[in-house]
Amino acid sequence: MKSGALILVLVLGSTAAADRMPDLRIMRQPSPRHLKMRPRTSQLVPGPVPPRRTTPMPAAPRVSATQSEPIDDLEGLRDIKQRVSFSMNLGYQVDGARPSGKASLGSPAPAPGQDFATFRSYGFAEGFAATRGVGLTSLDTYFAFRFQATRKIEIANPDPDGAVDRPEVPVPPPIATWFERTGYELRSGWAEMRDFLPKRWGLKQLRLRAGDQFVYGPWILHLNGVHVSYDGPAVTASVYGGLRHSDYTRVQSEKRPGAAGVTVRVDLRDFTNKVPIVLAAEVLGLSGSEETGQPSSNHEQIQVDWRPRRDVVVIGQTRWLGGEVANQRVELRARYKQVTNFVFDLMRRRQADWRWDPSLVQRPPGDPRCGDAPSNMGSPTCLEAQRFLDLGPVLPQLIASVRAGTLIAENIDLLGRAAYAVDRTDDGEETTSFNSSYRELGGALAVRLRRQVAVGASVLNRDHDRAGLGEAAIYDERGTTQPLPASRYLGEDRFVELGTSVRLTLGARRFSTQLELFGRRTVYNETYVDSILAVPAIDVRGGGRFTVDAWVGRRIRLYAAYDVSSAFDSAPEITGYKSLRLAVTGVY
Repeated sequence: MKSGALILVLVLGSTAAADRMPDLRIMRQPSPRHLKMRPRTSQLVPGPVPPRRTTPMPAAPRVSATQSEPIDDLEGLRDIKQRVSFSMNLGYQVDGARPSGKASLGSPAPAPGQDFATFRSYGFAEGFAATRGVGLTSLDTYFAFRFQATRKIEIANPDPDGAVDRPEVPVPPPIATWFERTGYELRSGWAEMRDFLPKRWGLKQLRLRAGDQFVYGPWILHLNGVHVSYDGPAVTASVYGGLRHSDYTRVQSEKRPGAAGVTVRVDLRDFTNKVPIVLAAEVLGLSGSEETGQPSSNHEQIQVDWRPRRDVVVIGQTRWLGGEVANQRVELRARYKQVTNFVFDLMRRRQADWRWDPSLVQRPPGDPRCGDAPSNMGSPTCLEAQRFLDLGPVLPQLIASVRAGTLIAENIDLLGRAAYAVDRTDDGEETTSFNSSYRELGGALAVRLRRQVAVGASVLNRDHDRAGLGEAAIYDERGTTQPLPASRYLGEDRFVELGTSVRLTLGARRFSTQLELFGRRTVYNETYVDSILAVPAIDVRGGGRFTVDAWVGRRIRLYAAYDVSSAFDSAPEITGYKSLRLAVTGVY
């Protein structure tokens, strides 16, 4: 009864509650106007990828001369911070000439070992030593010496009567060089003081060098003396003086000529950029020597360096001898796109100029260019350059040349050159073989096939303007004497040279080898004709060189070179020359 009443009450309560509940059904789709809904995206689209953490690459080490740590692969080079440095070259060379058994021109077949030596060997050594700041902080020294050891080639010369033996007779070597006797030579040795004056004087760039040294003035002089120089930012000046060191003989005279000079160089670009000019003036004086017959002489030179544009330079130079113009030169250098260079050169050489050396001698008495007046003996017209190489007197000549070089595709180098020389002697004046007019054309090519292999080639052609003798040539007739023709008729009429090379290198100061071949064809001006003896007017010769350059570690260098030449038409008695050179270098 109680349970039935409870059920009835729950049913009636639920009905009444249902009548009072709100209607929650959605009758229409809401359209909110103040919200912008984000479009639905797929869950497969990845989000932004976080950046990776990368380790920065270490910067390349900067090469500095003041850093204390050694630089890899450069230990064999000169270290300017090293207080003492030394290097030594030791070598051995063998020269030889194989006889052919044929007769030479104008004489019977020579006897090998008697008329000329077929074999010669000698040893040599070169040493270089330098100190920096040893003893004194501002003191630097440098020494270079050379030594050669050889045996003089001689043969016995017995007395025909057999009484006493005569002194031995020297025999010419197979290849003529200056290695004729054992000797020692100090090539250079000097001490230099720098930064030795108080800074308040403003002469920090002053240097004082004394000893056996090379001085660069109007000419490169080998001098035993003192050289004082100042290297400022805008002005460079030097003063030098001493006794001249002879480079052509080891016998030094006690009365060697003295030399003194002054050099001044002013860079106007340091004062203003509107004047891109550098001015230089040099004066050189040589004293006379009674033993060598050299008179005193004064030489002056001025040079102007004008740079109108960044890639264009114009250089003008004039040199005087005793107040008379001896040499004039103008040079133009231009660059195009960093890889192409042009050089135009024009030089006018006067009769008062020297060819190889400023040392002069007095012209012989009665020379028409000097005259008979005693006052003319000291004038430049009465002086002429010494002929160490027997190249004849210097005569007026005008030489113009142009050179051009470029780089193609970063592995092809091209070089071209053209020159023209004009004999400027007066009509009717005697000229020489070394002053003839000529035209010259040449070029060179170098191709790097790979990083380690390079191939090169070169060619040079020159044509001389020499007067032919024609019927005036010497037609040898037995039993008659004929004078030799003038010097202007002698020499080559034209020649052409060809050369090629192949080089393999595995890196600087590691290993490299090179093969070079050359050939030359020369046509001589025919001045001598013999119906019996065939004197060749055309000479063809060739040869080559093979070199090996290897470094053992970073301080030992091994070098070997082998030279060989073909037979010469002008020397049929030999089949050619051969030479082997071995050397080892130590750098410490």
